[in-house]
Amino acid sequence: MSEEIKFIKISELSPNIRDINLVARVIELGEVREVTSRNSGEEHQVMDVLIGDDSGVVYFSAWNEQIETIKNEETYQFRSAKTILFQKNIRLSLGRQGTIEDSEEKIETVEETNNVSAEEHDIPRRWDRPQGGNRRYDSRREY
Repeated sequence: MSEEIKFIKISELSPNIRDINLVARVIELGEVREVTSRNSGEEHQVMDVLIGDDSGVVYFSAWNEQIETIKNEETYQFRSAKTILFQKNIRLSLGRQGTIEDSEEKIETVEETNNVSAEEHDIPRRWDRPQGGNRRYDSRREY
């Protein structure tokens, strides 16, 4: 028995959620930048892509081979994506698990006035995030 995949709208995105499936149209391709991984020292390419649907727009970070597959004005399915905060703004990211595929459903009209990436969000400090184990002591916090 196959489970039906639930697709959400861009206006429903919030910080740090996983397993996102959505259909969006490419509105604008940004410049390709070279970045170096802090962990491995490897060089990577990244491009900011503005994507949208009838509820809003958000920036998607396309990496390496994803850059070559994305075309302006085309509609794609983003599966198993996640949201991240980059400089306090929401970005859609595929991470290791996500995929991008051509969509049979085509989006003609995009609500460009609702830019989900424009709103700033607080970035939770490491010790305020829910997790097990020891927490660091924060001298600025009242206990």
